[in-house]
Amino acid sequence: MKKAALEKLSQICDIFFFSLKSIKWAGRWGRLYENITESNIMKKYHIPQPQKIRKIESSFAWIDHRLIRNGFIAVMTHQDMALYLFLILAADKNGVSFYRKEKICEAVSLDFYQFEIARDRLVNMKLIAFESYSVLSPNGYYQILPVEGNAPNYSKQLTQNITKQLTSKLFRE
Repeated sequence: MKKAALEKLSQICDIFFFSLKSIKWAGRWGRLYENITESNIMKKYHIPQPQKIRKIESSFAWIDHRLIRNGFIAVMTHQDMALYLFLILAADKNGVSFYRKEKICEAVSLDFYQFEIARDRLVNMKLIAFESYSVLSPNGYYQILPVEGNAPNYSKQLTQNITKQLTSKLFRE
């Protein structure tokens, strides 16, 4: 099939996800390879307010989409999410923030007990790292860590702990 014929057919086949203009002949035996570009695949969508599209200004923070994909959102409590969001927004370019515990609790409406549980859960999930200023200080450095791996399966851990306790009690007797 000649290129001119392909171009004529492409006008008819525009309803497909790719156009025949993007098909190239390659090899001695005339195998077809598709050169699908992003514009051929992406659907057009409507922007409700095109005059107000976000732009990255002087400071910038991001939330990794792998929190959803790797199952972290499903196991995080509201307190975990609030603390994690605050730490992301307060972090510098290295992911480190220096806010005091009192200020964080005031900003996200957590009491100290809820804050410590949320912080420990985020550390356990390997989403943040915490290093106190000193042994006696409740304040310290918070670092947002890259999202790696899947979220811990707390229900599986709970059932394993229960079965261990039951088997130890049953076999002890």
